[in-house]
Amino acid sequence: MMGKQLKHSLKPQQGMALVISLLLLVAITLLAVSTMRSTTMQERMASNLNDRELAKQVVESTIREAATLFPPPPGSAWYTATLPAPTAGTPDAWQTPAAWANARAVPVVIGGQNFTGQFLVENMGFWVNPRTPNCKVKDDPLCESQTYRITARTTPTAGRASVILQAIWRM
Repeated sequence: MMGKQLKHSLKPQQGMALVISLLLLVAITLLAVSTMRSTTMQERMASNLNDRELAKQVVESTIREAATLFPPPPGSAWYTATLPAPTAGTPDAWQTPAAWANARAVPVVIGGQNFTGQFLVENMGFWVNPRTPNCKVKDDPLCESQTYRITARTTPTAGRASVILQAIWRM
């Protein structure tokens, strides 16, 4: 019996285990890369949202600073810094780069970071005051009040969020 050779009943390997392992490895790699891209995108979106919220806080602080200048003392230089009311067919002052070149700058500190906001004040003329009830006569001085439009924005910076906010101020 010693001289007899044992026969192996096993088939020789065809390499299927290797192919299946490689396919699983490719699938797991694609899943990992997709997850990393998704996470990176979410981080970018969160960063942009945070940047926009900071810009909004800067603009709100700038409008609050502009509102402290009201009411201006009669005959003060403030009246000369006020832009005229828009006329039909022309763009509003806040839409023109020339107006922003002379806009008043307001330094703002939020969370230890320094920012700069800018604001413009436009004289919108006399409007009916909604707080005065039963105003039926046009041009009645008791029904109208001097109205200003304050437009504030963040100083444009490359790669940062920019926010423009407007407020109506009645005297």
